[in-house]
Amino acid sequence: MTLVESGWGVEAVLAPLEYARLEKDQNVAREPRDTLVFDNIVVDTAWAGLPGDALRLYGALMRATQMAGALDYLTRQSVQYANERTQFGKPIGKFQAIQQQLAVLSTQSAAVGIASAHAAQRADKVTSGDAATFEIAVAKTRADDATSIATSIAHQVHGAIGFTYEHGLHFATRRLWSWRAEFGSGAEWADWLGRETITRGADALWPYVTAR
Repeated sequence: MTLVESGWGVEAVLAPLEYARLEKDQNVAREPRDTLVFDNIVVDTAWAGLPGDALRLYGALMRATQMAGALDYLTRQSVQYANERTQFGKPIGKFQAIQQQLAVLSTQSAAVGIASAHAAQRADKVTSGDAATFEIAVAKTRADDATSIATSIAHQVHGAIGFTYEHGLHFATRRLWSWRAEFGSGAEWADWLGRETITRGADALWPYVTAR
């Protein structure tokens, strides 16, 4: 199934894969990001009348929730490692500097978890996807901001071992670096939020946010 633009707007169509041309690619996390090229094929309409930005919108929601899960993993992994790795006769997690870093990591993870969960709840309640655009934009923006901070802390806590391919840390950090750019970067969604605020006017922002 894929989305195409037609005279009726955006439609979800069923396309036969045997006629597709595959252009292989991968992201920084080595996840497949192949491109399927279709030329002159007949398709069956599966669902018509989707919002024009449905793919980008729900893709951003999906990535935000995935990033929330990856950030939670980073937090748990970093706390565990800090309690296991010893230096100067005690776990590094006992040092105040490490504790402060882990506290920042935990708050970043929690913020993204709450934002993504709220966006998913909003999308589940409304009848049209674009009605949850505000919440999805907030979640994706927050996830992007948290990624830079959280991945830096996680790798600092783990030290050199966190950069080895054999260690599991990179399976989360490299996906976070890749996912934050997909279906709209945090900067792009922040720009949308800014324009939305300007359009509504400063006095309407707080009532709009608290009413949702």
